[in-house]
Amino acid sequence: MRLRLGYVSEKELEVIEPLLSNEINRNVELEPIRVKEDELKFKLKELDLAFIPLPLTLFYENIRFISNGAFVTTKIGLKVINNRFARLCISSSNSTEYYLFKILTNYKNPIEVVRSESCTDTDVLISYEDYHISLDELWRKNCGDLPIVISLIGSLRLDEQTLSKVKVIIREAASLQESRKKVSQYSKELGLKGRQAVECFFQLCLKKGLCRSTISPQIL
Repeated sequence: MRLRLGYVSEKELEVIEPLLSNEINRNVELEPIRVKEDELKFKLKELDLAFIPLPLTLFYENIRFISNGAFVTTKIGLKVINNRFARLCISSSNSTEYYLFKILTNYKNPIEVVRSESCTDTDVLISYEDYHISLDELWRKNCGDLPIVISLIGSLRLDEQTLSKVKVIIREAASLQESRKKVSQYSKELGLKGRQAVECFFQLCLKKGLCRSTISPQIL
């Protein structure tokens, strides 16, 4: 069985590298398809699977997610390029990173938001390293020691039975990557804390008025 897997960032693929390199060889073959994050919302119905940013559940209520293979971090913040805060570069207005910025900060001054894949001409960008203003500290103030879930593997097309088969092989790949310290335990399996992290994200989103109602994604 060959399945098309959409992704935005190379970082997302690290958790399934043993599958992509055929180190793990099962009856399921994943074909990675790189998609611009701004276009992912419109491509989901064409893809068998995708790494899906949490905010896209605002547009599709029937996404089935799996609890394995998530892109998870504990570090995220704002990297200041120039000595001013006038232009913020983001990859998409529907990215989890941009929602975290809006959810966690009380930034009131007018700021121009620029969408770009490269973010070469900007004052501030959202980064996982070498940042100057921590967003993860603000996350911990609101959600405690929960990890930050950026994207989950999910599908609009596959039924629960097929997803259960995919779940097994992705967990196997993720277990190898965790043992090699390439990914965190929450990428291997969300577990209780990972699920609580998703819940906390949507609670904050609702509190800020960015989500219209309480969202509880279906995670297998």
